[in-house]
Amino acid sequence: MLEIHKYRIYERSRLRAQGMTDDEIEKVLHLPFKPAFINGKRRERESDGENQMPTGQFAFRRSR
Repeated sequence: MLEIHKYRIYERSRLRAQGMTDDEIEKVLHLPFKPAFINGKRRERESDGENQMPTGQFAFRRSR
């Protein structure tokens, strides 16, 4: 299961515990679909600047 699915399930249960109806939850959690590829090329990431690190820092190299 993808992390986003886990997050949505958690958020739904949290909002239900606060007394929100299913219609209200849908309005709050509805996020528009953004495709990962546009015209066969990967779309650039949208960075909020605070919570993302450059992916190059996570590359593991083998020492020979």
